[in-house]
Amino acid sequence: MTEWSADAPADEADVLIALRFAERAARKAVAEELAGSGLHTGQELVLAKLLHHGSLPVARLAKVLDVEVPTATKTTQRMEAAGLVRRVKSATDARQVGIELTDRGIELAHTVQQIYDRAGRRALEHLTPEDRRVLRNLLWTITGALEGLPSAAGSE
Repeated sequence: MTEWSADAPADEADVLIALRFAERAARKAVAEELAGSGLHTGQELVLAKLLHHGSLPVARLAKVLDVEVPTATKTTQRMEAAGLVRRVKSATDARQVGIELTDRGIELAHTVQQIYDRAGRRALEHLTPEDRRVLRNLLWTITGALEGLPSAAGSE
Protein backbone atom coordinates (compact mmCIF):
# COMPACT_ATOMS: atom_id res chain seq x y z
CA MET A 1 0.00 0.00 0.00
CA THR A 2 1.30 3.47 -0.88
CA GLU A 3 2.14 5.86 1.92
CA TRP A 4 -0.50 8.48 2.48
CA SER A 5 -0.22 11.99 3.79
CA ALA A 6 -2.68 13.39 6.30
CA ASP A 7 -2.26 16.81 4.66
CA ALA A 8 -3.04 15.65 1.11
CA PRO A 9 -6.46 16.57 -0.28
CA ALA A 10 -8.99 13.77 0.01
CA ASP A 11 -11.42 13.40 -2.84
CA GLU A 12 -14.50 11.17 -2.65
CA ALA A 13 -12.72 8.12 -4.08
CA ASP A 14 -9.84 8.50 -1.59
CA VAL A 15 -12.29 8.50 1.31
CA LEU A 16 -14.21 5.44 0.11
CA ILE A 17 -10.99 3.56 -0.59
CA ALA A 18 -9.74 4.38 2.92
CA LEU A 19 -13.09 3.18 4.33
CA ARG A 20 -12.80 -0.09 2.42
CA PHE A 21 -9.25 -0.69 3.67
CA ALA A 22 -10.24 0.19 7.24
CA GLU A 23 -13.18 -2.22 7.07
CA ARG A 24 -10.95 -4.94 5.63
CA ALA A 25 -8.35 -4.41 8.36
CA ALA A 26 -11.06 -4.49 11.02
CA ARG A 27 -12.48 -7.77 9.65
CA LYS A 28 -8.99 -9.27 9.57
CA ALA A 29 -8.25 -8.20 13.15
CA VAL A 30 -11.53 -9.72 14.36
CA ALA A 31 -10.99 -12.92 12.33
CA GLU A 32 -7.54 -13.34 13.88
CA GLU A 33 -9.04 -12.96 17.36
CA LEU A 34 -11.86 -15.42 16.48
CA ALA A 35 -9.38 -18.10 15.38
CA GLY A 36 -9.75 -21.07 17.69
CA SER A 37 -13.17 -20.00 18.99
CA GLY A 38 -15.00 -22.41 16.70
CA LEU A 39 -16.90 -19.54 15.08
CA HIS A 40 -16.86 -18.86 11.37
CA THR A 41 -16.61 -15.26 10.19
CA GLY A 42 -20.09 -13.73 10.19
CA GLN A 43 -21.40 -15.96 12.96
CA GLU A 44 -20.10 -13.49 15.54
CA LEU A 45 -22.50 -10.92 14.10
CA VAL A 46 -25.41 -13.34 14.54
CA LEU A 47 -24.40 -13.82 18.18
CA ALA A 48 -24.13 -10.07 18.73
CA LYS A 49 -27.49 -9.30 17.11
CA LEU A 50 -29.31 -12.05 18.99
CA LEU A 51 -27.71 -10.95 22.26
CA HIS A 52 -28.97 -7.43 21.57
CA HIS A 53 -32.41 -8.25 20.10
CA GLY A 54 -33.27 -11.53 21.81
CA SER A 55 -35.29 -14.05 19.82
CA LEU A 56 -35.80 -13.17 16.14
CA PRO A 57 -37.48 -14.98 13.25
CA VAL A 58 -34.92 -15.92 10.57
CA ALA A 59 -36.37 -13.41 8.10
CA ARG A 60 -36.01 -10.56 10.62
CA LEU A 61 -32.51 -11.75 11.56
CA ALA A 62 -31.58 -11.71 7.85
CA LYS A 63 -32.84 -8.14 7.57
CA VAL A 64 -30.93 -7.03 10.69
CA LEU A 65 -27.76 -8.65 9.33
CA ASP A 66 -28.38 -7.32 5.79
CA VAL A 67 -28.12 -10.79 4.22
CA GLU A 68 -30.51 -12.94 2.21
CA VAL A 69 -32.90 -15.25 4.10
CA PRO A 70 -31.27 -18.46 2.73
CA THR A 71 -27.89 -17.23 4.01
CA ALA A 72 -29.33 -16.54 7.47
CA THR A 73 -31.10 -19.91 7.44
CA LYS A 74 -27.93 -21.82 6.56
CA THR A 75 -25.89 -19.90 9.13
CA THR A 76 -28.39 -20.47 11.93
CA GLN A 77 -28.65 -24.17 11.03
CA ARG A 78 -24.88 -24.50 11.41
CA MET A 79 -24.98 -22.57 14.67
CA GLU A 80 -27.85 -24.70 15.92
CA ALA A 81 -25.85 -27.85 15.16
CA ALA A 82 -22.97 -26.33 17.16
CA GLY A 83 -25.28 -25.69 20.12
CA LEU A 84 -25.09 -21.89 19.90
CA VAL A 85 -28.70 -21.13 18.98
CA ARG A 86 -32.04 -22.89 19.19
CA ARG A 87 -35.37 -22.54 17.47
CA VAL A 88 -38.32 -21.51 19.62
CA LYS A 89 -42.00 -21.29 18.75
CA SER A 90 -43.64 -17.94 19.26
CA ALA A 91 -45.92 -17.71 22.29
CA THR A 92 -48.35 -15.57 20.31
CA ASP A 93 -48.23 -17.17 16.83
CA ALA A 94 -47.62 -20.91 16.49
CA ARG A 95 -46.58 -20.43 12.85
CA GLN A 96 -43.68 -18.19 13.87
CA VAL A 97 -40.35 -19.69 14.89
CA GLY A 98 -37.66 -17.54 16.42
CA ILE A 99 -33.95 -18.06 16.77
CA GLU A 100 -32.45 -17.41 20.20
CA LEU A 101 -29.11 -17.95 21.87
CA THR A 102 -28.44 -20.99 24.03
CA ASP A 103 -26.44 -20.56 27.24
CA ARG A 104 -23.31 -21.50 25.25
CA GLY A 105 -24.27 -18.93 22.59
CA ILE A 106 -24.69 -16.22 25.24
CA GLU A 107 -21.29 -17.09 26.69
CA LEU A 108 -19.67 -16.95 23.25
CA ALA A 109 -21.50 -13.68 22.43
CA HIS A 110 -19.87 -12.10 25.46
CA THR A 111 -16.50 -13.45 24.32
CA VAL A 112 -17.14 -11.89 20.90
CA GLN A 113 -17.87 -8.56 22.59
CA GLN A 114 -14.49 -8.80 24.33
CA ILE A 115 -12.83 -9.57 20.99
CA TYR A 116 -14.42 -6.51 19.41
CA ASP A 117 -13.39 -4.44 22.43
CA ARG A 118 -9.74 -5.55 22.07
CA ALA A 119 -9.71 -4.98 18.30
CA GLY A 120 -11.41 -1.62 18.79
CA ARG A 121 -8.87 -0.52 21.39
CA ARG A 122 -6.09 -1.46 18.98
CA ALA A 123 -7.74 0.35 16.08
CA LEU A 124 -8.50 3.54 18.00
CA GLU A 125 -5.58 3.76 20.43
CA HIS A 126 -4.21 6.91 18.78
CA LEU A 127 -7.54 8.78 18.70
CA THR A 128 -8.85 11.08 21.40
CA PRO A 129 -12.37 10.53 22.76
CA GLU A 130 -13.50 13.54 20.69
CA ASP A 131 -11.89 12.09 17.54
CA ARG A 132 -13.75 8.82 18.21
CA ARG A 133 -17.07 10.60 18.62
CA VAL A 134 -16.55 12.58 15.42
CA LEU A 135 -15.42 9.46 13.52
CA ARG A 136 -18.44 7.46 14.71
CA ASN A 137 -20.82 10.24 13.68
CA LEU A 138 -19.15 10.65 10.28
CA LEU A 139 -19.29 6.90 9.62
CA TRP A 140 -23.01 6.76 10.48
CA THR A 141 -23.61 9.81 8.25
CA ILE A 142 -21.77 8.12 5.36
CA THR A 143 -23.68 4.87 5.96
CA GLY A 144 -26.98 6.72 5.93
CA ALA A 145 -26.09 8.58 2.74
CA LEU A 146 -25.07 5.40 0.94
CA GLU A 147 -28.21 3.60 2.11
CA GLY A 148 -30.45 6.54 1.22
CA LEU A 149 -31.42 7.33 4.81
CA PRO A 150 -32.03 10.84 6.13
CA SER A 151 -28.98 12.45 7.72
CA ALA A 152 -28.59 11.80 11.43
CA ALA A 153 -25.90 14.45 11.91
CA GLY A 154 -28.15 16.65 14.01
CA SER A 155 -29.57 13.83 16.13
CA GLU A 156 -26.60 13.16 18.40
